Amino acid sequence: MQFNFPEREYRAADGYSQSDLKLALDCPQRLYACKFQGVRMLETPAMAEGTMIHSAVLEPDSFESNYAVCGPRNTKAGKEQARQIEAANIKPITHTQWTKAMNVRLAVAQNPVVSHLLSAGEPEVSVFGQDEETGLQIKGRLDWICPDGTIVDIKTVGAGKAGPYDFAKQIASFKYHLQAAHYMELASSERFIFVAIEREAPHLVAAYEIDQAALTEGENLRRRALRVVADCVSNDN
Repeated sequence: MQFNFPEREYRAADGYSQSDLKLALDCPQRLYACKFQGVRMLETPAMAEGTMIHSAVLEPDSFESNYAVCGPRNTKAGKEQARQIEAANIKPITHTQWTKAMNVRLAVAQNPVVSHLLSAGEPEVSVFGQDEETGLQIKGRLDWICPDGTIVDIKTVGAGKAGPYDFAKQIASFKYHLQAAHYMELASSERFIFVAIEREAPHLVAAYEIDQAALTEGENLRRRALRVVADCVSNDN
């Protein structure tokens, strides 16, 4: 388990992540292209916003140093300000985005369950291992791990999607249960909790502990994915 491990180094390190395993189930050829041929998945605005919110909630000190507000980039002055910010390896964001990040942070702090989970622990923890059955190197980057080993994973969702019915559908659609099984195996953890945060005001926050039935299905998907990857590696395709 690696604390304070730079994200860039984690991404460059050997091993198959939970995202890789999801790709293996969907399209092994796309996984190969992304992992070994330099093809990059485009970052959507929702993904970029999710990354910003993760930083604001889990690493407030890093957020302050990694993001800076700039003027409107449809103006000459705003474009120049954004250029200078990016030159300093900082991400320029709008005042609206900054305000949203602060409001989400406040909403999380006001949720007694989630604020307690995040009151002690470590953010962005990198974990590496080897799958016993296939021999494949595997890895994961945990959003948060509590002192008792509980893993907390933040998911930003659309308006009205943090409720139990809608979030359960997202777990199935995006194979979040595969991710939970993968992380729990790597970290030898016995408890995994999703925190769903709505991106739009009033930024409703909800915590869901994944149950054994979902974990079993997630592990089945994970095992199938690892076998697909191992088969591709052994056949050099």
